Amino acid sequence: MKRAPQKAKRPCIVSSCKDFATNQGYCDKHQDKIRTKDRERGTAHQRGYDARWSKAREQFLAEHPLCVECRKKNYINPATVVDHIIPHKGDKVLFWDKTNWQSLCETHHNIKTATEDRGGWSPVARQVKANRDSVNNFKVGDCLLAATEYAQESLMCDDKTVFTVIEVHGKTVFVQDDEGNGGRLHHSHFKVVP
Repeated sequence: MKRAPQKAKRPCIVSSCKDFATNQGYCDKHQDKIRTKDRERGTAHQRGYDARWSKAREQFLAEHPLCVECRKKNYINPATVVDHIIPHKGDKVLFWDKTNWQSLCETHHNIKTATEDRGGWSPVARQVKANRDSVNNFKVGDCLLAATEYAQESLMCDDKTVFTVIEVHGKTVFVQDDEGNGGRLHHSHFKVVP
């Protein structure tokens, strides 16, 4: 009986580590990094996702039942998540600004969260600042490497994983590797494959 081919193991995203990742991009030895991030992040309730949010969320989804990203691609898919277009990072005014909300399906929300803010904000965590004045010279089809630690964590890769540019929007590039993993980041987080 033949076995299905297994997915290739990925190296731990800690650049100095030689082990393979087992959970969220980290090897067994570096799993404490996940727990540290979770502690710094705080609970959902501490970040503002309480009963008031739950009620507002349900009402918004009732008024906007379809995923906006799926609709852009001419698909009809029910939305299950109310997303903050601009991550609020603790700003209560931005958190409750309904013009900053959009309905997304779980898949599109996960992609956006993974590529934009890695799933949350923390008053303790240092925010990575991209060079907003830099010029984006990348074009569709270019082969790139993740040049910053932030990009490697966001994309759950190491500094040797090769990505292909799929889309370019101003200073933002959408990249994917051979397995279809990827995301959307500011171009300053990448460098061309030598």
